[in-house]
Amino acid sequence: MKKYFVSITLLLTLVLVSACAETKPTPTGGDQLSAIRTSAASTIEAMTTSIVATDQAAQQKTTTAQLTALPTVAATPAATPLPTQNQEPTAAPTNDQTCNLAGFVDETVPDGSQFYPGTAFTKTWTLRNEGSCTWTTDYSLVFVSGSGMGAPASQPISDKPVAPGQTAVISVSFTAPAGAGAYKAEFKLRTAEGVVFAFKNPDATFWTEIQVRGDSINLADSYCSATWTGPAGTLHCPGQPGDSGGFVYSDNNPILEDGYQDDETALWLGLYNADEAYLKGTFPAMTIPANAHFRAVLGCRRGNTACDVNFSLKYEDSSGNVYELETWRETFDQKHQTLDVDLVSLGGRQVKIILVLDANGSPSGDVIHLLQPVIKP
Repeated sequence: MKKYFVSITLLLTLVLVSACAETKPTPTGGDQLSAIRTSAASTIEAMTTSIVATDQAAQQKTTTAQLTALPTVAATPAATPLPTQNQEPTAAPTNDQTCNLAGFVDETVPDGSQFYPGTAFTKTWTLRNEGSCTWTTDYSLVFVSGSGMGAPASQPISDKPVAPGQTAVISVSFTAPAGAGAYKAEFKLRTAEGVVFAFKNPDATFWTEIQVRGDSINLADSYCSATWTGPAGTLHCPGQPGDSGGFVYSDNNPILEDGYQDDETALWLGLYNADEAYLKGTFPAMTIPANAHFRAVLGCRRGNTACDVNFSLKYEDSSGNVYELETWRETFDQKHQTLDVDLVSLGGRQVKIILVLDANGSPSGDVIHLLQPVIKP
């Protein structure tokens, strides 16, 4: 503002001088100074306005230049508004692995079980519902990969709901393929809405895996495909030594009656400790090869001096009739017997092989080994 005052003062001086120099005489009686002052004031006002406008324009130009020189700052995006309290919440997706989850409990027909081509067999899984949702009767077992071996593409898990913590026993019928080799069928479970699930590992399945043999089969490698019964009913397979209702289990390094430790698979069969005790294993129907024999090594468990049993080999035909092929008596004498039965009469026929153990007198201590029980040409 100081420079504005100096400029105006200088301007006023110049105007007054100019006015005095150029003013003509007025008529008598007029105020000459008043006219000069009026003219000078008008001129000063106009020039002052021009100077102020010019100076403001200069200042605006300078300010604009300074603003242009400043670096550009990116605009801050507007914050996403928070939902209001009366806004409906978005529903979270269902966690199917928490809702639908299975746990493995047990199975029959161990992996590697041996069958002749065309043998029909049933495998059973026991699964626990470890999720938070009930498995309704609309839940199903579904085939997911491998060789189906005649199993259905899907079937119900159970005919009644399976609540969390409860178990479901699922049985599936199979038929061994015609060609020799290894076969595997894998399964999962499926909800009524089509959600497929199984265990904690979402990629895991449960399955049946078998060996189809064209020449010989070892019954000790497929013994849990048989149904084992005794006076107490159907036995669990495999069993445990000393099970009160009787038992059967396999042993890859058995010690035989004579004290020799073998490296071939043996079955151990133990009787129910009660009067009229017996143990019977019925294998699935199989087509017996031509010129086949049944072979095995029979003996009592080492140290069981009271052992006294009858062991029988039988078969059931397609009409349900049961026939005995041969029976052996075995007692503890630190020796064992080699069994060899000709099955020529059964060649080409589909029959169920049956192994039977009976007690002679008290069944206490009646446990036998059946080493490498095979059917082979």
